[in-house]
Amino acid sequence: MNQQLELLKKHLESDEGKASMQRFVEKMVRKAEVRQRWVEKIHTYYGNDIDSLTEKLMGKYYSDVYRDREYDKCHCEPREPLLWVLMEYAETYGEECNDENYFNDFTGDAYYLGSYVIQTMHGQGSVIRIDKK
Repeated sequence: MNQQLELLKKHLESDEGKASMQRFVEKMVRKAEVRQRWVEKIHTYYGNDIDSLTEKLMGKYYSDVYRDREYDKCHCEPREPLLWVLMEYAETYGEECNDENYFNDFTGDAYYLGSYVIQTMHGQGSVIRIDKK
């Protein structure tokens, strides 16, 4: 077996490795809980008017000003963290989209959310795409 793989296996089986994995799992659980709380806040504030939030987020993340600032700062694809939270909201409260007109080879999950279809697109990275119904 590969020497690096053996060292990793030995580390993960040690007390230190097990504690490290436990901390990692606890961190992931806390992050998931925070995201779920955000989903519930969105539902509380925008449940009857999710289109207004969707349009507000699209206005921010799809603007030239935001994209240019992100490219200048990070030199990579702009970050869109609230669109990922909106996607989790769609997974919880939206309706699964089965309309092939919205799909392509890179489509992951797709949901109807208000007047929009929100979907994950997977290629060399993953992004959120939002289309009007």
